[in-house]
Amino acid sequence: MKKTIGFILTALAVTCHTPVFADAPNDLIMTNGQIKTPTGWVEAIAIRDGIITSLGDTKSIKALANENTQVIDLDGDTVLPGLHDSHVHVLFAGMEQFTCGIKPGASPELITKTVKACAANMKPGEWLLGGNWVGAVFNPGQQNTAFLDAIAPDNPVILNDESHHSIWVNSKALELAGITRDTPNPDGGIIERDSSGEANGLLRETATNLVERLVPPASEEAKRTALILATNQMLSYGITSYTDASIRSHNIGPMADLSAEGLIKQRIRGCLVWTPGANSEMSAGEKLIENRAFYERGRFAPDCVKIFMDGVPTESHTGAMVEPYADAKKGDDNRPEKGILMIPQDKLEKAVIFYDSQGLNIKFHAAGDGAARAALDAVAVARKINGFGGPTHHVGHGTFVHEDDIPRAYGLQMTWEFSPYIWYPTPIAEDVKVAVGAERMKRWVPIRDALDTNVNVVAGSDWSVVPSVNPWLAIETMVTRQKPGGSKETLGAQERISLEEALDIFTDNGARLMGHRNLVGAIEVGMHADIVITETNPFKMPITELHDIKINMTFIDGEKVYDAASPPKLTAQ
Repeated sequence: MKKTIGFILTALAVTCHTPVFADAPNDLIMTNGQIKTPTGWVEAIAIRDGIITSLGDTKSIKALANENTQVIDLDGDTVLPGLHDSHVHVLFAGMEQFTCGIKPGASPELITKTVKACAANMKPGEWLLGGNWVGAVFNPGQQNTAFLDAIAPDNPVILNDESHHSIWVNSKALELAGITRDTPNPDGGIIERDSSGEANGLLRETATNLVERLVPPASEEAKRTALILATNQMLSYGITSYTDASIRSHNIGPMADLSAEGLIKQRIRGCLVWTPGANSEMSAGEKLIENRAFYERGRFAPDCVKIFMDGVPTESHTGAMVEPYADAKKGDDNRPEKGILMIPQDKLEKAVIFYDSQGLNIKFHAAGDGAARAALDAVAVARKINGFGGPTHHVGHGTFVHEDDIPRAYGLQMTWEFSPYIWYPTPIAEDVKVAVGAERMKRWVPIRDALDTNVNVVAGSDWSVVPSVNPWLAIETMVTRQKPGGSKETLGAQERISLEEALDIFTDNGARLMGHRNLVGAIEVGMHADIVITETNPFKMPITELHDIKINMTFIDGEKVYDAASPPKLTAQ
């Protein structure tokens, strides 16, 4: 018996040190291209079973092919690592394409025309859903229930604002929700009122739930259709991995199922929204987090907790700021002077300590610098109690971060995630500028400041809060801080970064945050072939044209998941 065991161990030792697949043929070879690797550019790449096996010149890589190998002649096209979107709301992005879409920054006149046309195609009593409006386009007092009542008198109306943190509703919606002048503001929310004390139709933060809970839920089939549409659109831009930033019980099932079925191709991190329960009762979010393991399948990993720290620093004044808002009006202004922190610090710290100890990553929604500081403070307490080496928590949005707090993330082993794609002049940026003042806008979305501390920096679209998930638009404007295509006007010009840094943010850095840098994030031998083929080399074209770069193909694990020559359905129509 001992002799047999010894023979088996010897055989295992030989097997473990022999590259079993060394002589196996490659499935796919790409030649005559411009392929970006961490050490420079090469012409050709070989892939087997979804893994990159060789990189080099066309002649040497071609020699690795046999009669069963697919060979793609790139004819000068560029191959880059697949892109990571670190903050997206995929179900919302898909579903909203089937609602009443308002052009970003639309005037009151255009909003009237758009919503009236949508209402004309609806039955009386049906909910009219849509967006996105910008508060800055309205005159004082113009945005109210009467405005929407005149446009859609027979339908309850809900229109999202540009940040998706406020809604504008008509009288029918208020009536159905039972909201009157006597309805108190919910915790973490605001029911705006006119000068006589009546609700004016603007609901902020948690107050939106008072109306939104009445909308009939979408069918499972509608959710699946929306998710497939949105993720295919992302593939068409070369997005091979993403983090869904607000997973709740109504959208986790379809996403997990579609991933398991192979109908959603990307690598996905799901951030489950945490809200504290009342007294000893568990909230729906807490129950979902507790049961997260039942949804992990395919390429979907629900290993992240989402915590909303504040709202947004628009005219709503719900983003938590260190200093007071600049446009506060003395006497008749009921908006919070420094915004809203959604969770008391002691309750926040307990949650962060608990989830950190479980190895769960935490994504903090923090649009204001006061919220970012509170998130850093909570992680500092967790590190002190649980020790270092745990999960990489990250502050999402980072629209404003106090200059004293930027360096703290490095020492806390955290990541800065900057989003949405509004680091160039946009309608929402003008809205924010009015609220916070011109001086604070100089450090709007402080990407340069963060990179200079050697901390990990990633980017997210926040789609569908923004109208496009196009990461190339984001990469261009991170470099220029101008409007796509270039403009005389800039926004936060001192925060400009290089194209190399911007591309790293969307590839290497994004993979590190997701814990996938051992698999993807760069084109190297031994890595998975999550790659994108572009018609033009982004380093050899005018930076102001990058937002229009053409994606020819996208691959995940060596599988072609998008081909511009035969694309999947990419519109809701």
